[in-house]
Amino acid sequence: MSRHFSRHTGVSCDACSKGGFTGKRYKCLICYDFDLCAECYEAGETGNGRHTTEHPMQCILTKVDADLFYGGENHPPEQPQALTCPLCGGLGFSEQQLKEHVAKQHKEDRINEVICPICMENLGNDFSTHLNVDHRAARDAEVLISTIISCV
Repeated sequence: MSRHFSRHTGVSCDACSKGGFTGKRYKCLICYDFDLCAECYEAGETGNGRHTTEHPMQCILTKVDADLFYGGENHPPEQPQALTCPLCGGLGFSEQQLKEHVAKQHKEDRINEVICPICMENLGNDFSTHLNVDHRAARDAEVLISTIISCV
C-alpha cells in the first residue's frame, strides 16, 4: 500500500485553481460544483462566486487516503462516514442519522438548491424527499469513488 496521499483526479480548487490536489477536499453543499483544497478551506477562501464561509461543506478523502488515515483498520464499506447536513451545517451524521435529523429538524424546509452529501447530486427536489426516495437501499460499496470521513 502506498504511504502517500492520492490525488483528487478531475477536481480543481475553486479558490487557488490547483488541479488534482492531494489530502482533504471540501465540497460545498450549496454551490454547484464548488470545491476547495484543505489549504484554501482552512484559510477561509471563498473563490470569486457566490460561495461564503457560512455554506456547509462536506470533507472528502479518496479511498486510499481514508485507508492511510485510518491505518488499515477493518471497517464496514460504508464507514467511516461523517456527513454534513446541507440545510444547517450540522456535522458527524451517519446516513441513517442524517435521514432522521432532516425528518425531525427540517420537516418544513423546502430548499431546492443543495448538494446531497451522500451522492453529491445537485438536487432538483427537496432534500428530505431525495433522502427517502433515492437513498432507501444501502449503497453498494464497490461503486463508491471516495470515502467520506470526518475531518475534524
